[in-house]
Amino acid sequence: MILAVLIAALTFVLSGALHYVIVSGAIRHLGAASYHQGRKLVAALCVSGIAHIAVIGLYTLAYWAGRAAGIGDLSGDATATSMDMFYFSLVTYTSLGLGDIVPTGHLRLIAGIEALNGFLLISCSAAMLFLFMRDQHAADGS
Repeated sequence: MILAVLIAALTFVLSGALHYVIVSGAIRHLGAASYHQGRKLVAALCVSGIAHIAVIGLYTLAYWAGRAAGIGDLSGDATATSMDMFYFSLVTYTSLGLGDIVPTGHLRLIAGIEALNGFLLISCSAAMLFLFMRDQHAADGS
């Protein structure tokens, strides 16, 4: 159980930092760019999506590490492949929870933390994009 807590805590902290560095850096760069406002928004949305995919990949590594350490597994119709772990992480991060693949053992703790983290980081992206659009609108003098 302690190993699952450590993996979950480390992944939570690293994913928050990764998301912040990617999204805030892009927004800072885009704010200074001379692109059309629409292009800036599309670029910010794409970068936000990339940040979320990176975090999902980080959680995929956490499931792999937990599985390798023997603290749990992902159960489904067959042995979980790397793609299954990524898919499960995507479904958990977005809080879809389809249930076709489920964690067993202490990987359940990591899945719960990932769902919470996904909700928080998706909300952070929405807030950062809102502030970015507000600032762009104000800078245009509209």
